[in-house]
Amino acid sequence: MSNDTIFLMNYRNERDMYPPFGIMYVADALIQAGFKARVFHETHDYVGTFLREVEREQPLFVGISTITGPQLKPVIDTSKRLKGMGVPVAWGGVHATIMPLDCLKEDYVDFVVVNEGEETTQELARMLAGQIPTDYAAVKGLAWKKNGVPVENMERPFIQDLDRFRPRWDLIPVERYLIQSGPYDRAIPVYISRGCPFRCGFCYNEVVMKRTWRQHSDDFVLSQIEWLKENYRVNAVDYADDYLFGRIKPMQRLVEKVGMPWSGQVRVQLLKPEFVTWLRDTGCQWVNIGAESGSQAVLDSMHKDQKAEQIEWGMRNLTSIAPKIEANLSFIVGLPEEEEADRKITYDLIERLCGMNEKARCSVCVYMPYPGTPLWPDALKRGYVPPDHQEGWCEFDLNRGNTPWVSDAEAQVMSEINDILFVGRSKGHWMLAPYYALLRWRWRRMYFRHYWEGAVKQWLMSSPLRRLLNWLVRNFVRYNAITHKGPLAEPGAAGD
Repeated sequence: MSNDTIFLMNYRNERDMYPPFGIMYVADALIQAGFKARVFHETHDYVGTFLREVEREQPLFVGISTITGPQLKPVIDTSKRLKGMGVPVAWGGVHATIMPLDCLKEDYVDFVVVNEGEETTQELARMLAGQIPTDYAAVKGLAWKKNGVPVENMERPFIQDLDRFRPRWDLIPVERYLIQSGPYDRAIPVYISRGCPFRCGFCYNEVVMKRTWRQHSDDFVLSQIEWLKENYRVNAVDYADDYLFGRIKPMQRLVEKVGMPWSGQVRVQLLKPEFVTWLRDTGCQWVNIGAESGSQAVLDSMHKDQKAEQIEWGMRNLTSIAPKIEANLSFIVGLPEEEEADRKITYDLIERLCGMNEKARCSVCVYMPYPGTPLWPDALKRGYVPPDHQEGWCEFDLNRGNTPWVSDAEAQVMSEINDILFVGRSKGHWMLAPYYALLRWRWRRMYFRHYWEGAVKQWLMSSPLRRLLNWLVRNFVRYNAITHKGPLAEPGAAGD
């Protein structure tokens, strides 16, 4: 095949607000090597359109970024159809990096690019294009099939000079990724570092990035952001790094040099009065905080390296010194060592945080074991059985959980905690007013057993009855607007 174009795909869900940075960097590496690259970042319903583009252009190969969970389904569907078209398929990304040999057991995957993909993809492209002798065994960071048997080569060292490659903003529709950040309506997510130095037992970083942390140079970051300001009128920055403050003082100086309203990830240990004052004075709009649990026993079991009391302490500082900064705190429930009493401690903490700070937004995920992570062996000992094929990993869902030490009833309640935290504190859809009232009642009493109303909600929101009632309400409102020569508020609308 003589085509010098490579297609790079990253399937996203409907709520995904971040650009596909991984394949944007890989695209630059391919372009530097003399190839053409096209970047696709679409939802699952784009599969047909993407395949028609493949048929039209006949790329050298297709690289697909993978993430464990429902987004893996369109990746599998696309890969199967690409194989039927005779197009080589290379998987990359976190999911494929963690289980490369398992991925290669599938006949629709030809190669896996393990870890950082820039240099490995360059070499693979040169071999497939016939520019250099075909010797897949010599490509560090590549997993492939030798006579049909999956083989993983030696690891490729991490890229030390991150400035060698840049994200190709010119290959994506940048306007799609502009987000609201406080009062700023043209904020853009950027990555200025890679990795995380911490050892959280549930996180892929321990496996993929080996607790390393590297950053782009100040000049690189300033140049990238200046280009985005000039070309897209960007007025705020969301530092989307896994962990922004791998080196605290240098990163503070860089944020000051950029001189724009910003947001990013912090650990609660940083939220000392002087640091919170700095957040406020540099225009921080919101911070993401991995609080994880209110139970010290659970925090210790996941190697979080933080004290439970630091969460509340940090939020008090944020509330008193910088009350306009929004704090997004994430929690995990359903871990192997967690008891019901531990979850109660976490829920109590969430209630206090939300009561303390009206800008606090708490979300809860249900623990799912991830291969290779420090908690993985414990999960296997406790009876967790991982999927034996890639389709099974499509069911990996952080909102649901699927572990033997958590009953189905408990998992269902855990998965609805976010409804209780967010929807239950708002009016929401008028048809579900009784449901929201029950959620508020449950949360006030911390009573989560016998969660029958969840099934009723699912039925009601998907039933023909909902469409009928909505139609009746719309026509009732329209009739009253005509009769009374003025609109009436729809039931449940703001201000009702």
